[in-house]
Amino acid sequence: MIRIQQDDSYLLSNYENNITLKKNTFKIYVYLQNMDGVYVFASFGDSLNQLSANDPIPGFSEIPYMVMAEEYFNKEKELLISDQGWSYWFYDPQLDWHRFNKKIVQIETGGLVGKKTIKQVYVVEKRKEVKVKELKKPLYLFFVAIKESDNKGNPLTELMRRKVKIEWEEDDD
Repeated sequence: MIRIQQDDSYLLSNYENNITLKKNTFKIYVYLQNMDGVYVFASFGDSLNQLSANDPIPGFSEIPYMVMAEEYFNKEKELLISDQGWSYWFYDPQLDWHRFNKKIVQIETGGLVGKKTIKQVYVVEKRKEVKVKELKKPLYLFFVAIKESDNKGNPLTELMRRKVKIEWEEDDD
């Protein structure tokens, strides 16, 4: 389960989602239960967002090899933007680090919620940080959780996928 929050909260309960946010800090909450993490593809292009709910994800079995390194505990409060790589947001209690904000919320019924605060994006191919308030283009996010992997860790089947197009409110000036 994935939720995007700014002033309002948007639960990504369907495969396809379109939301409009202010050009300001926002948060992405990921509920993990019976899974270690979720892969995230973030881009200004809509290549993956053109996929229907049943289309195969290009390079699906190679996703773990396309994961980009991110700061521990989301110190920079940023989202990696790339047309080539994926992020992997996970929690492993055996490790002393993860990709979410530092505080993880354990749920009594099992599972946990990780939060990523986004104040800026880092455009990997340009090696450039851009504040959310300076963004001009829509942001496309594609989330996929893996249900089953082979003995080498290559994904075989999906548990869940969601896509969202984030557009920005017009500036008042």
